[in-house]
Amino acid sequence: MPPLPNFTPMNPSSPSARPAVKALRSSKIREVANAGMGKENVIAFWFGEPDEVTPAFIRRAGIEALERGETFYTQNLGIPELRGALASYTSRLHRPAGAAPISMDNIAITSSGMSALMLTTQALVGAGDRVVIVTPVWPNLVEIPRILGAEAVSFPLTYAPSGWTLDLERLLDTLTPGTRLVCINSPNNPTGWTISRDEQRAILDHCRRHGIWIIGDDAYERLYYASGIAPSFLEITDPQDRIIS
Repeated sequence: MPPLPNFTPMNPSSPSARPAVKALRSSKIREVANAGMGKENVIAFWFGEPDEVTPAFIRRAGIEALERGETFYTQNLGIPELRGALASYTSRLHRPAGAAPISMDNIAITSSGMSALMLTTQALVGAGDRVVIVTPVWPNLVEIPRILGAEAVSFPLTYAPSGWTLDLERLLDTLTPGTRLVCINSPNNPTGWTISRDEQRAILDHCRRHGIWIIGDDAYERLYYASGIAPSFLEITDPQDRIIS
């Protein structure tokens, strides 16, 4: 067969991905899981999932939806009925009495929590932007800005025998004018640290002044045993605030 016109064979020594992607750190949690999967004498303490299968009524609902032929595209933001249900649920959790409820227009459905974080960061962050992440945290949150060519600044919690704490004043100093985004996972995986309402108010006021977006990673908000549910930025924000939960 003659060579294709204008075809240049790839140099085998050339990189197969962008340098920013090749420089990403691998997930040590994933490495441990890959090594232990399928071994009966290993207890799986890696991913954030239970050791029981999805409940039967949820599996049946999925099967019944497939049998009804619900296999086509839906709206980009997700099925309206689902978004409406989530808007009502989130409003019950996070809107104080007398406050306007959260609208379904502010709800988007994604395929997973990590996909939500990736899509959100893509929407807000570009190459050269500065992103601050409160750590320790699930490693993807630090690597996602780097994939996009942004500067990822890790801000570590402080550990003492009394527990993990946030050095609030030092964080505010780190959130300099020109910072694009701050990511806060609370309750925190893996430490269990939970941000206080006063800390949230101070951070929100500071970010309002400097136009900084806030990602409140609230994935573990119900795993909180002080008063039912962990504090969320959604409880103190206005519709015009730059906050995504």
